[in-house]
Amino acid sequence: MTIRTLPVLGALVLCSAAGATHGAAPRWCRAPQPPSWHRLLASSVVSLSRRASVLPIVGAGDGRRFFAQLYSPGFSGVVRIDARTSRVTRIRPFPSARNDQADGSFDGRWLVWNEYHSLSDFFADFTTFAWDWRTGTVMQIGAAKKDADGHFWPSPWRQPDVRNGFATWAQGVGPDGQTEVHVYDLARHLDRVVRTGHAQGSFFLAGPVVVWPESLMRGELTRMVAADPRTGAPVSPPGSLTRLPGISALFTDGRAFAYPSAKFISLWWAPSPRRAPQRRFRARPPNSYVDNLVRIAGRFVIFSSLGRGYVADTRLHRYVNAGGDPVAIDRKALIVSSWSQGKHLHPRNRIMFVPLRSLPRPGPC
Repeated sequence: MTIRTLPVLGALVLCSAAGATHGAAPRWCRAPQPPSWHRLLASSVVSLSRRASVLPIVGAGDGRRFFAQLYSPGFSGVVRIDARTSRVTRIRPFPSARNDQADGSFDGRWLVWNEYHSLSDFFADFTTFAWDWRTGTVMQIGAAKKDADGHFWPSPWRQPDVRNGFATWAQGVGPDGQTEVHVYDLARHLDRVVRTGHAQGSFFLAGPVVVWPESLMRGELTRMVAADPRTGAPVSPPGSLTRLPGISALFTDGRAFAYPSAKFISLWWAPSPRRAPQRRFRARPPNSYVDNLVRIAGRFVIFSSLGRGYVADTRLHRYVNAGGDPVAIDRKALIVSSWSQGKHLHPRNRIMFVPLRSLPRPGPC
């Protein structure tokens, strides 16, 4: 089982409770796959994924490379892969090829990730690392904390985020869900705790501004809270984020954002914090939901519902079946994985790296 398939939905729903979302607008319509879609995927398979387990983390932003977890006889760990040549840049080996996994973000210079060391503790045991592509230097910038009995405090689910040389993550530090929100200045090697409370996973909006959902009183829905990452001073969440009670799985490219509703039964999107989010997709409960792996980059949004992955074009107001599991997207490329058949510790799926300029235009709905 990998990080991207872990069933964390239940934990997020408990944290978010019922939640409310706002506004009504025409939904995106589902367009048929263009005839060239499967041909494009078939021609975009990363050859390394045919002979080793490759689990993508995030694109490298250049339309050619991506970061991944690699499990192979010669090396297991965090790597950067050239999608066209399968050339591998080794970044950090896993201490345990069986137990270790990683998930993180990239801001154009810094790759920041959590390295998880157990398959059975819901990722409580982790270490946070940063890699500078300019120098090739890896440094540890954080780690999970233990209680008096030597057990790791549970931490919120979310990979660390990085933007403009700042990294952020939230981690458990005490009983009753107590957490800290960390902001790390990568140039100055300075770790600052900007919040101690009951925060969920933190992320950045352009500015940068660090934002996280938090229930400020027992039994209340979460609401978005924010701080200046340079000083740690509290600030107001940008624009419409102040009106998102109960939302725990919001993802953003810094400007546009998308998220499942508090009950994970619909997908909401806004082109910027200045615009009110609108519902664009509705699942069919009780057997269907929008999962928490929504990702967004510019005009494109990827999401999954009932085991099917979709790619949405927000300009055309249409979405299509991705033909696999859409696992990452940036402003240059979409990364799709074939679906795993059965349970595998390190599945050998076909990884397809598709430059966005190559995506066929969806037809009419």
